Amino acid sequence: MTREEIANELFEAGKEVKQCFLNEIALSQANNLSDYTIYPKYIQLLNNLNILYRSLGTEPQSFDCFISEISEIVPGSSVQNTENLFVSKFISVLNGMLINTIKFRQNYCLIRRNDAVPGLASHIITNLGQILTSLNNGYIPIIDTVNADNVFTGLSKLYSVNAWELYFRQPMAANLEAISSGKEVKILDGIPKFMPNYNMDCLMNPDLMAFWRNIMKTYMPLSATLNDRVEHCLNALPFAGSKVLGIICRGTDYTNIRPYNHPVQPSLEAVLAKADEFIRIYQCDYCYLATEDRDILSAFQNKFQDKLLTTQEIYYESDLADTINQTNISNHVDIHQKNMEYSMN
Repeated sequence: MTREEIANELFEAGKEVKQCFLNEIALSQANNLSDYTIYPKYIQLLNNLNILYRSLGTEPQSFDCFISEISEIVPGSSVQNTENLFVSKFISVLNGMLINTIKFRQNYCLIRRNDAVPGLASHIITNLGQILTSLNNGYIPIIDTVNADNVFTGLSKLYSVNAWELYFRQPMAANLEAISSGKEVKILDGIPKFMPNYNMDCLMNPDLMAFWRNIMKTYMPLSATLNDRVEHCLNALPFAGSKVLGIICRGTDYTNIRPYNHPVQPSLEAVLAKADEFIRIYQCDYCYLATEDRDILSAFQNKFQDKLLTTQEIYYESDLADTINQTNISNHVDIHQKNMEYSMN
């Protein structure tokens, strides 16, 4: 077999092993009865995959030592939480092997979204889902805002850059220039089937939120510019050594339009009362507010005065007749600055 054929076989086999392993773990957890006999079998499967992996011969990272470490973990022993540790390390090693195989194959997936209405946050959510879809199918994801019609289009032209990269780095470092050497290029457009949901079922599910938080931390790192901006704000405001209550309080088009399947926000009076209660209970020194609504800002300023911290400069009237995106266009708001502010919050 050629190395390309080996890589393809490795990826498909690795996916199957991972799915089977997760299914067996889920079944044992559902029945509240751990089957420790499966672990030697999966160690052997991981060793078999590692033989294929080593035969690629180009990737410097070796998984031999990691597999040896996993082999030393004995689920069911007197050591506490060994089963969870085994599962975590097994999946981590297998994921690392799959990701390196994806890099070796050099097949790319362009993630686009042709929709001029949604703002930055919506693109973050759908891109997370598309990144996962891309990786699950063995492609290197590249977020493309140059060849799409959305909120980034004008910025891409204005700054002569893939505008997504103004705020975040690409998921696996590869950019649009890399695809010329790719063996295959696939395009993902629109809304993925699996992504973070706006509803409370997702927001109140700690396991699901931890899952998406890890995807974002791994594959959506801040751009150098945005990271520097965040560091500047952290140093300029008294966050260090202080207890700070963070509050997001939406207004304008969110409360006026009440978009479908989004959580319904409490009244401003209720939010102020809860903020005051939490500051007293947790003895917070400051309250940090993220909002786009000028009236909400004024209410918090009146309530908390010098205890209120903010990092924004752009605000809107509460009674917007249109969406914020359309208002930005009509009023020639600096979209780049607005996105920077939004990303920091």
